[in-house]
Amino acid sequence: MISPPLPGQGPHTVVRAMARARNRLLVRVRAAGRAPDAAFANLFGHLVAAVEAAFRAEEIQMEAIGFPGVREQRRDNAQLLSALHHAAARVESGELGVGREVVDALPCLLSLHRFCSLRVLAQARRTVHALRHARAPGPLARHARASRTAPAPRRT
Repeated sequence: MISPPLPGQGPHTVVRAMARARNRLLVRVRAAGRAPDAAFANLFGHLVAAVEAAFRAEEIQMEAIGFPGVREQRRDNAQLLSALHHAAARVESGELGVGREVVDALPCLLSLHRFCSLRVLAQARRTVHALRHARAPGPLARHARASRTAPAPRRT
């Protein structure tokens, strides 16, 4: 689970927190995949709950930094969770093979899902970085911009 946002947290902090949370989630996925049939159904239900909690925490973090794509992220989260809940119902009814197939595919799905959200957050991070390093307008701002874009004088 991702910890609640702290004042001053930016996109880079959220990206790192999301990566750590997803790595912890992948550890749980691998553990469920190795579980014997007798324990699998119970572990699968806990895994679905853990994915749901991780997604909810990510959404909270994204809102905290003003991430503009949080609505789309929620939609993607809901689609993946819907599939997991459908599979969970089948696992509970004894179709462990379905659950095992989902557990086998889940690392790739979570990695793809994470890549998409991290890519957009990374773009937000670059935007924040650019805004932080922009010069404030003022009488010397034009000179500062010109000196940054002008080629360095050649030494002879």
